[in-house]
Amino acid sequence: MEKAKRFYREEVVLRPEAGSFTAEAKTTHWSNKDLDPVEKRRQLWQWYHIGGFWVAEGFNVAQMQTPSTAVALGLGLVIIAMLIGNILVTVGCMSQGYIGSKYHVNFPVLARVSFGMWGSYIAMVVRGIVCAIWYGVQSSLGGTSVQCMIEAIWPSYQTWHINALPASAAITVPSLLCFTLFWLASLPFLYLSIPTLRWFFIIKIIVMPFFGVTLFTWALTAAHGWGPLFSIPSNIQNGWSISYAFCIAIAAGISGVAPFAINQGDITRYAHDARAAWLSQLFLPLCVTLTELLGTVLAASSQVLYGQVIWNPLMIVLLWDNRAAKFFAGFLFAFANIGTNVAGNSIPFSNDLMGIFPRCINIRRGQFICAILGFAICPWLIEATPASFLAFLNGYTVFLGPLVGVIMSDYWLVRRGRGLNVYNLYKPHGLYWYSGGWNFRATTAWLIGTVPQIPGLTYQINHSLTNISPRYLNFATLAWLDGLVFSLVSYYLLYLAFPFPTQTDEEDKAPPKTEVDHFENQSSAADSHHDEEKKIECAHVASDGT
Repeated sequence: MEKAKRFYREEVVLRPEAGSFTAEAKTTHWSNKDLDPVEKRRQLWQWYHIGGFWVAEGFNVAQMQTPSTAVALGLGLVIIAMLIGNILVTVGCMSQGYIGSKYHVNFPVLARVSFGMWGSYIAMVVRGIVCAIWYGVQSSLGGTSVQCMIEAIWPSYQTWHINALPASAAITVPSLLCFTLFWLASLPFLYLSIPTLRWFFIIKIIVMPFFGVTLFTWALTAAHGWGPLFSIPSNIQNGWSISYAFCIAIAAGISGVAPFAINQGDITRYAHDARAAWLSQLFLPLCVTLTELLGTVLAASSQVLYGQVIWNPLMIVLLWDNRAAKFFAGFLFAFANIGTNVAGNSIPFSNDLMGIFPRCINIRRGQFICAILGFAICPWLIEATPASFLAFLNGYTVFLGPLVGVIMSDYWLVRRGRGLNVYNLYKPHGLYWYSGGWNFRATTAWLIGTVPQIPGLTYQINHSLTNISPRYLNFATLAWLDGLVFSLVSYYLLYLAFPFPTQTDEEDKAPPKTEVDHFENQSSAADSHHDEEKKIECAHVASDGT
């Protein structure tokens, strides 16, 4: 037992560095090196890195499958609905991206502003669960990419031990092995720091658009046009109106990118310029909508070529006869999914886990824990049927929309964007302590935005429920947007009814100084001292001359 305690103290507990907030005894529980504001020397992301983030993040297999949720609406209207959903999420991304880039802190720290020091744990748990599940789902899709590569080299692999596992496992031995290989191949990328990741995304920015254009050209050429899928008229069943189906398509578009409305601060905290950081979010609707259009075109071509509509582009690649094309397509899809998984899932999860356990968890440790959980949840079960996958895809936005609403209301309506006291974000019993570390207004507003959406979420998971009013389901379709608006308005009203101080007379201590900052300060001090000496010398000369 004594050895275990010594190991915990010496190897598990993170050692504070001089000059960090962690070095102060009272703030150790609320900070560590990765949780502190990003130092100036690490604020390296330019506007093209952040804009390119959306070029890279938008291109992934899951995003291509999103339009399948509302194909009965008619594909012309589906693409318009997807664009509207992406534009709505862009507003949240711009807000979160600006705040993160201005104060250079991540989502767990920003959540303390509105929810309180302890209350922010709610926000971290809600987001962290989603990220761990998404990591597993993206890894499962990445495994299919690896399978494309292996089958291109050894075509017989597709039947290798194909019946070794029972049908209830929802996965075959070849697929399980490919999932494991992709999962292992992703691990070295978890070692990359976030400033270093910008070069990874630069590569994706260069490669993925060419790959997308190649797939688009192949689909139109092989199918001799757009295919009959695009000519299918609206075919709404179950008595639902076309407006209801249109809202479902908007909700699907939102669900594909909704996590980024709260994740952006984790990336833009490394941005060099706050204004450029939020303007670069305008790349989102263009890049993501084009990816969804590409997925739709590939599905339309599959109907012509293979006699069925296949929404998973990797399943289309597996049917290719050209082995070289199959290999390189699988390789590029795997490469794309690794980048999406690292930046979009493991980094946000590690930030949340780090915010909950700052004494023991840093970003790198959190990323590896996310990878382990992503394997443990058996994500192939989530993707076993389209219904279960879509229920997962749409359902979690019920909890994320209200989070965005509370944070936006607190910063833009309550504080009027006047600024935050960064030092107090790490200080217990300070400005953001509220009542025992909880801001009941934020928790209440989040519940007001979430609870009314629960019956709609229940119906998404189980369509056999018949005791839910169709009118209510019409209302609950846009759960993310409804929750955001309800929480945003209710939080502001609660603030008006129960006001709290938004500013403090306590001086905001500067973030930890970096070596560069320290050198610059020393240089400035030396220059000032030198100037002062010259002034004194000149004064002596003038007095001697007189």
